[in-house]
Amino acid sequence: MKKTRVIEPVCFDKTIEAINHASVHHLKLRSGRMMPAAAFGTFHSDWAQDYMKDATLEAIRLGWRHIDTARAYENEDVVGEAIREAIKKGYISSAEDMFITGKLWNGHMSPKDVAPALNNTLKALGVDKINLYLNHWPWPNVHTPGCAGEHRNPDAVPYIHEAFLETWGEIVKLKKSGKIVDIGTSNHTEACLKLLLRDVPKDERPVCNQMEMHPLMQQTALRRYMESEGIVCTGYMSLGSPKRPGRDTFKEHRADLLDPVIQSIAAELGVSPARVALSWAIQRENKSGGFVAMATRSDWIAEYLKAAMEDLLTPEQLLRISGDDSKEHPGIDANNRLIWGQVFLWPEADGDWRVLWDDSQVFETRAAYQKFKKAWREFHKIKLETTYA
Repeated sequence: MKKTRVIEPVCFDKTIEAINHASVHHLKLRSGRMMPAAAFGTFHSDWAQDYMKDATLEAIRLGWRHIDTARAYENEDVVGEAIREAIKKGYISSAEDMFITGKLWNGHMSPKDVAPALNNTLKALGVDKINLYLNHWPWPNVHTPGCAGEHRNPDAVPYIHEAFLETWGEIVKLKKSGKIVDIGTSNHTEACLKLLLRDVPKDERPVCNQMEMHPLMQQTALRRYMESEGIVCTGYMSLGSPKRPGRDTFKEHRADLLDPVIQSIAAELGVSPARVALSWAIQRENKSGGFVAMATRSDWIAEYLKAAMEDLLTPEQLLRISGDDSKEHPGIDANNRLIWGQVFLWPEADGDWRVLWDDSQVFETRAAYQKFKKAWREFHKIKLETTYA
């Protein structure tokens, strides 16, 4: 029997009053600029794509001033339309009122493609500059839009620092030209980041890293390392993305909003589990990070933004979620990664998605990777010849 997909209700209620955006918690980037901690997401899950313009417009009306976009989401033009309509309706005076985060897609990481990619993003959004431009993934591996989880690109490669520096150099040039205000990374691991910080001057360092973070996937150690280097961390999948694409859904996954601790705290406070998860995202680690979230209902859009306005959780409730590495307070972190990234795997990863994240295949130069690749092929040939099948 075909499984029926549960679709989130779409309900834009104009009677819900706008929130004073000035009350939203902001994060100070290393550049000195301020970034709203709550970002309205525009990821193109199939259930939401048809509503993205109206949802984004409603988010702006209700007080969101940070929009998170990406070329890979295939809707930058729709987001641009929402911003322009928000100006016409008087929700904002100009696009300058918005903090916009964009991302360089993997397929545009060749140095010659970086500037055209940004120009296309600016044109689609209808702006002259972008507030924060992230390199979406550490490697130039692409997949076809809407592909299944079994998809593999035979030309995929691991992180090669020599190549990444060339891409980063082009991003830096665009920042210096004034088309980008601040630059950052997304999905970077510790090894990749250490190499980047080693090889670029202070004014060319990333100011932000966007990464998967939610109550069952907290990434506390990685976040603390990045913040020790002056890099603010924001989390995607903040609500566990219950309606993520099928290729990113596995039987091993758990639902954050159904976790007993999240449920019990929600009951104690008389709020939704989603509100608890987002309040935790804001309040944890001394309110040093942010979150990305989206919805297609006005009441949820407003509720999610409120999580970045007031400290809802008590220290005891925060401790129940985060823990403190003691037996008495283990927290609920389960390393429950939702984005495995298996569609980005290169041949030498042997089909193990964990290689994307564990820094076991990170290379400084193209020559080093080619040496490893040759050795892997020789080993693989012997394995096929000698292994009993």
